[in-house]
Amino acid sequence: MVRTVQLFEDPNLSVDQLSEFYKVEGSPHTYLMFVTTIDGIAVPLESGQRGGSEIALRHLKDNPIAAGGTTDNRALQYGWATADAVLGGAGILRDNPAATWYPRDKDLQHLLSKVDRKPIRAVITGRGEVDLKHPVFNPKNGEWVPVIFTTQKGAEKLKNQATLLDVQGDNSPHSPKLYAIGDTSVNLAKAVGILKRDYETKLLDIQGGPILAGHMVKAMLVDELRLTISPQIIGDLNSEGKRRPGFVAGLHLGIDDSPLAELEAIGVSGSHILLRYLMNYRN
Repeated sequence: MVRTVQLFEDPNLSVDQLSEFYKVEGSPHTYLMFVTTIDGIAVPLESGQRGGSEIALRHLKDNPIAAGGTTDNRALQYGWATADAVLGGAGILRDNPAATWYPRDKDLQHLLSKVDRKPIRAVITGRGEVDLKHPVFNPKNGEWVPVIFTTQKGAEKLKNQATLLDVQGDNSPHSPKLYAIGDTSVNLAKAVGILKRDYETKLLDIQGGPILAGHMVKAMLVDELRLTISPQIIGDLNSEGKRRPGFVAGLHLGIDDSPLAELEAIGVSGSHILLRYLMNYRN
């Protein structure tokens, strides 16, 4: 049964509206947030386009059909402001040199500052191919605790990078907490378990790309899907003929054992539709 149906007349949702719509019953709780086109595409796969912003139509500032992109962005930032931990993939850092999953809107920054804890910003990198000088690993005023989950080889690579930076006289801390939890790939169940056990994570926000999302769903680690449907159709091929992914990629699930999703809430902001699904795993 759908718990909530909301019509958002102003796309710039207030904190109270966000809190009501995204109210979570029970913990710990892990959710995955994505925006897709009507035809299910999550990444444009075009040079110079990061994905979420263009899919949500936030670049169309004066088009009334695109106004709901503001709602989607507020929802995204609200997650960053309220989650105990954000877990993302290394690809996001490579595509976005400024990504820290820290809210930009002042009222949501204030909401984060009122909480008596430091949130976790955790990154998955199997090969250790992240830049330790990236802002997510170097919070200016200790706003969050940086964590890296990697493999044994990835850990060696990161330790070598940190040593080289020290030799070069770089003054940044370069000291995110490092966990080597896998031989050839990161054990996602262990990563989530560490966040819940060692960092008392009750609400976990997954901000990875389609590959990480697919692995998280396959491992049955996602409790909720927060999905925004943006009013555009872009097709399944990019300009070079490569297949554009949906919000999950790189996995196979059968008809008889694929997870089912129970609709929890619907929000409408102009021509954008915001959906909350609770995941039901059948195997």
